[in-house]
Amino acid sequence: MVTHILKLIKAQFRSNSWVLAELLVVFVVMWFMADYFLMQGVLMNRPVGFKLDNVYQAVVSLRPAESPSFIQYEEGSEEPLQNFERIIERIGRHPDVEVVGLSYYSLPYTFSNMGDGIRRDSIRLNVRNMMVSPDYLQVFGIHSAEGESPEEMARKLSELVSTKDLMISGELARSLFDRTDILGKEVYMSGDSIPKRIVVVTEPVRNDEYDAGDMNVFFTRMDLTAMQREWGMKESDFTDVQVTFRTRPGSTLPDYAQHFLKEMKLQLKAGNFWVSDIKRFENIRADFLANSKETNNRKLFSALGVFFLVNVFLAVIGTFWFRVNRRRSELGLRMAVGSTRSGIQTLMIGEGVVLLTLAALPALLVCANLVWMDLLSATVMPAGTLRFLVVSLITWATLALTIILATWYPSRKASHLEPAEALHYE
Repeated sequence: MVTHILKLIKAQFRSNSWVLAELLVVFVVMWFMADYFLMQGVLMNRPVGFKLDNVYQAVVSLRPAESPSFIQYEEGSEEPLQNFERIIERIGRHPDVEVVGLSYYSLPYTFSNMGDGIRRDSIRLNVRNMMVSPDYLQVFGIHSAEGESPEEMARKLSELVSTKDLMISGELARSLFDRTDILGKEVYMSGDSIPKRIVVVTEPVRNDEYDAGDMNVFFTRMDLTAMQREWGMKESDFTDVQVTFRTRPGSTLPDYAQHFLKEMKLQLKAGNFWVSDIKRFENIRADFLANSKETNNRKLFSALGVFFLVNVFLAVIGTFWFRVNRRRSELGLRMAVGSTRSGIQTLMIGEGVVLLTLAALPALLVCANLVWMDLLSATVMPAGTLRFLVVSLITWATLALTIILATWYPSRKASHLEPAEALHYE
C-alpha cells in the first residue's frame, strides 16, 4: 500500500507541495518544542533533595523603632540574640514540633542565596554556600550520598568545628571528581591557599525542580553567636535568619499554620521580635514555581505548540476535504471494482501519514545540522544520538496523531460515497 500511496502523491505533487512545505517547517519548530518539553520533564523528575512534607517556615519580624513598645538596647548588647533564641526554643518546645532548623539565605525555592568559588586543579566552579544549623538537615530530610539518615548528617555537620573540613553536595562531587566516593579529597575555596578536606557528601540538592545550573552546593555550620561577634550583626539583621521546623507525622491539618500561629501567639514574642507568619513550605514551593520564569516559558511554548498543531490540523483537514470532492469519480471507481469502505478510509489516512514522513526526512536533516552546531542546551542532558532519536520520534508521533485526526472525517466521508453516485460525476 505504501508504494501505491507514493505513486498517488507523485501524481498529485503540485497540490501536495504546499502541504509538504508546511509540514517541514512545522516539524522543525515542533521538534525544538518537543526537545524543550522533554528536557523540562527530565529536569522536573530529578530529585530536589529537600523533603517538604510537614515543613513550615516561621517569619520573624522586628517591631518598628517608632513603636511605643520598642525596646532600645545598648550597642553590642547580647539581649537581641537571646530574644531571638528564646523564640526558637519556644517553637521547639511545642508538642507537635519535631525539630527546628536555622539558615541564612539558604532555603530552597527562593531567589536569595550566597555564592562562592571552588577549584580543583584546572576546574573552577561557582558554588552556592548554604549556611545552616545541623538541625536544618533533619528539617528538610537531607541524606548523604551513601544513604545515611538526616540525623546522622546533622551529627556530622555539628562536628565540623575545623575550618579545614567541608560538606558538599553529590552534584558538586561529580562536577569536581566525576564520582561521590571522595571522602578525604582536597579542594580549594576561592582566594584560599590552604586546602579544605571533604568529609561529608550529601545527596544532590538544588533550589527547585527547574534548577539545572545551581546544583553545586557546599554546607557550612551556622553559629549565631559567632555571626554576631564576627559580623557585628545588629538587631535588625536577625530577621534575615530563616527559621524552619518540621512537625511530627499526623499532627498537621490543612490550616495548621494559622492554628499554630494563633495557639502560640503570646509565646512567639520576645523583646522586639515576634513571629508575624507561619507558612507551609509546600505552599511556598507552589507559589515559587507558579511565578518562576520557567513556568511562564512553559505556558508560552505550550500556546505556540497548540497554535502550530491547530494550523496543521486545519491545513490537512482542508486539503483532504477538497480532495474528497475532487476525487469522487476515482473513489467511486475504486469501490466499484471491489475496494471496501475501510480500505478507502485507510488509504486516505495513510496518504496523510506518508506525506508527514516525506516532510520529516529533510526536516530531520535540518534538526541534525542544528544539533551538530551545538544550538541545543546540554545542561540537562548531552545532545547525543539517543536524545535526537527520542525527540524525533515524539515529534513524528504527535504530528501523525494530529494528521490522523484531521483526515479521519474526510476519509470517513469518502468511504461512504455510493459508487453509482460517484461515477455519475465522471
